[in-house]
Amino acid sequence: MRNPYINILFSTVLLVYGEKDCCRNIGKSKAALLGAINTLQRTNRLLGETGSPISSIEVAFHARLKPYITLGSRQTVIFDQLITNIGQAYNKHTGHFTAPYDGIYFFACTFLRPYNATVLHLQMVKNISEISRGHAASGGGSQTGAMNAIVYLHKEDIVKVRHFPGFGPEIIHGDWSFFTGYRI
Repeated sequence: MRNPYINILFSTVLLVYGEKDCCRNIGKSKAALLGAINTLQRTNRLLGETGSPISSIEVAFHARLKPYITLGSRQTVIFDQLITNIGQAYNKHTGHFTAPYDGIYFFACTFLRPYNATVLHLQMVKNISEISRGHAASGGGSQTGAMNAIVYLHKEDIVKVRHFPGFGPEIIHGDWSFFTGYRI
């Protein structure tokens, strides 16, 4: 036999069906099992030929901004309350996500402009280049904004959320603003 599990299967069939129809049922079971083994072996060979095994490296974070903050031009928003930080790539003291591995990453940021503020302009930056921007408009009540990006990062590239350059002080609402990212 090819595999000890096949012997166990045959023994089980023998117990279930008894000796009367044993040979016929064992033959059918053996044929089905050998067919399944052949299919698995072919699939395994095909996956091995792609040259790109599925990565088991997990990187993901989800952080909340706890306090209200008045932002100056280009000031990094530091989402200081970590909810998830698999891989420890997000730094809650600097607001920087530092890529631990080369790969494709997804990022999202949702934010709230408080009721008493006018507008809020943010941008998501990879190293020094903008990859997304968001705006919470003026008007009655609090207003929301959002931005997201899918980017290829090299190890040590940094992604952060910051106040848009050239704008005067604007307020971002704590407890309702989040920054999220993960490696695809």
